[in-house]
Amino acid sequence: MLKGISPLISFVMVIFLTVITIGIVIYFGIPTIEKAKESAILNEALGNMKKIGNTINEVATEGSGSLRTLNLKVSGGEYKINQKANKVEFFYEIKSNILKPGTFIEENGIILTSGASCKAYEENDSLILENEILKVILLKNGTRSSYAFINTSKLIKQIFFKENNFNITLSDSSIVLDDLKESSYGFGYTELVKEGTHLPKAEALIHLNTTFIVYDILYTLQSGADFLTIKIINAYYK
Repeated sequence: MLKGISPLISFVMVIFLTVITIGIVIYFGIPTIEKAKESAILNEALGNMKKIGNTINEVATEGSGSLRTLNLKVSGGEYKINQKANKVEFFYEIKSNILKPGTFIEENGIILTSGASCKAYEENDSLILENEILKVILLKNGTRSSYAFINTSKLIKQIFFKENNFNITLSDSSIVLDDLKESSYGFGYTELVKEGTHLPKAEALIHLNTTFIVYDILYTLQSGADFLTIKIINAYYK
């Protein structure tokens, strides 16, 4: 009687052990595979960005009308041209922990960040850049079709630190180029690069036409950052 039952018990045990094995593979194996896939896509994107940057620099040193053709491998994510900020951007939703929220790495003109905690919106006569740490209030003035007088000393109206409810009101936020005091004011406009919530970064662009120089100022607040990045772009003498 026992000899007739034992093959059945063995068969059930084999099935049970097989199910456990498959469960272990699914539980530990799939996240590892997903992590490796995301890491490969991220490294591929970094390589593509370096290639794009190097090519742009090469063309910039050559004569007018110079062209290049680039062949890029794209296994995932989305590449976009940010015309307002004059950037090439890559977006990819990461599900594993290969990047911690708030990561900020800058190397050779390439910025790697993670997180989507930023907001960019207008409020009365202000442009607001906000993440989980800071709220930056900038002057809103002028439009692309109707320039207004702008003095950069008054561009940053206030910076608010959320954790301790501490406000900073700057007495002077002037931007001066080549030691020319006249470059700190002129006619232009201020605007948000992109308005919305759950953004990887909040950005505002200020275009200024001064006595001798025309340039743009790009204010950027990254997710998880406790600092504001300010860059001068598209500057040229009249």
